[in-house]
Amino acid sequence: MRLTLAFAALLLLPGTVAPARARPDAAAIEAARRFLCPHGGMPVRGQGGRCRAGTGEGSARGWDQGLPPPAHRQAPCPEGTHAATALARPEAVRCLPD
Repeated sequence: MRLTLAFAALLLLPGTVAPARARPDAAAIEAARRFLCPHGGMPVRGQGGRCRAGTGEGSARGWDQGLPPPAHRQAPCPEGTHAATALARPEAVRCLPD
């Protein structure tokens, strides 16, 4: 019993309780958001580095408007270029100027 009272008294002493964590201010939160998602959007909690698409200034949303859908195959090289393969990745074809 004496030990319990001594332990309880120890807990009530100033400086023995962990200080509450200070909440970041709005400027710090905005700076972190801009660092984590430099092209706009908001970080997705629990998704480690993923950003939800943004609609604000600097957003990358809609960059692919007007482009054809991906065909998932090699397209022919445009006129004035020729196909070339890299030594390190022979499966990768690049179109280089003639």
